[in-house]
Order: sequence, then C-alpha cells, then structure tokens
Amino acid sequence: MTDARRQEEIEDTIVVECELAATPEKVWRALTVPEFVASWLDVPAADKVTSDTTGPAYRIIEALPFSRVRYAWNDAMVNEPETFVTFDLEAQPDGGTWFRLTHSVETVRTIASPANSNSPPLMRAAA
Repeated sequence: MTDARRQEEIEDTIVVECELAATPEKVWRALTVPEFVASWLDVPAADKVTSDTTGPAYRIIEALPFSRVRYAWNDAMVNEPETFVTFDLEAQPDGGTWFRLTHSVETVRTIASPANSNSPPLMRAAA
C-alpha cells in the first residue's frame, strides 16, 4: 500500500474514546441486542430494513463478548461504500467501561485467481 493511500485511510477514520459509567456487560448488550441498538444509536439492523427505511443500517460482523463488537455500516440511500464501526470495550477498576469507537473505510482486498488452471500437477508415488 502506498503512503498516500494509507494517509487517505487514516484521514477517513473517526475515533472517539471516553469512559462510560456502565459495566462492559451493559454496554455490550446495548451494542448487540437489536432493540437496544435501535434505541441507543437510532439505527436498525440490516435484516430489519424495510422499503420505507431511510438512513444507515448495520450488521454485526465480529463479536468478542464484553470486549469488541464490529459492524458493517451502510446506507442504501447513498452511493458510498460500506464502512466499518468497531467498538472496543475495556473494564475499568471503578466498574465503568473504557469505550473506543472507530469508524473507518477499508479497502476490499481480493486475491486474483489465475485465468487458467496453473496449479502445480499432483505428484503420485510410483507403484
């Protein structure tokens, strides 16, 4: 990746950190139970989107209990690529949670497959 491309990705990343007065378990539920997400973030799960839904929707793509939740975030009303929102949670000694939200655009990495079957031949033992 070129330095210019990496800088562009860094500039397209939003990071918010704060301490919350709730336990990691409570924050985790707010981020993973669809009814709580809809209430807290005012956004529906992608499987709950209907024809009259406007605005963004999310789907969970990674979930590590009480420590990390990752969403794929998209908005069918705009012509923009899907973005990713990662919530990192860390228990604090006072019972609260250190909360870090990272919203980023990631390039899709694909591995090109050969146009022909240039796989090495299978070697068989002589009988």
